[in-house]
Amino acid sequence: MRSTLRRALRGILSGVSLLAFISLFLALQARIASPPLLAGLAAVGVVTLFAAGGRPALSRLFGRAFERDTGHDDDPEVDWWLARLEPALDDAWNRYADAVLTIGLAALGIGSFALVVAYPGEDPPLGLLVVGLFGINGALISLAFVFK
Repeated sequence: MRSTLRRALRGILSGVSLLAFISLFLALQARIASPPLLAGLAAVGVVTLFAAGGRPALSRLFGRAFERDTGHDDDPEVDWWLARLEPALDDAWNRYADAVLTIGLAALGIGSFALVVAYPGEDPPLGLLVVGLFGINGALISLAFVFK
């Protein structure tokens, strides 16, 4: 029972971590968030990554340990921080993380579309539409992994 609870908690934390980092990336690319919100997303991502995977997960994301472990020094994707997130969360990822990711991406997409509809000005930011499309499409894709 205790190991099941631990496994569920690690899965939930890893799902929240990935969701925070994806939200951070989308907010940075769409330029739709304030600096305090970006800092909060980064803090949530780092704290939950540490709680789910410990020190090795942080070193895989922020350090160069991933390159030394796999020997892919010439791979250009290794330099992209979002590509290093998947190996960092690999040990803690499970069905609970898939469910958190699906629900979170759906909420992100629906929330973005709701902000577009409720925007007080004439021209809502285009970034909200981009985030909404990525959120809804990501939720639909990750939904397949929840029920496998």
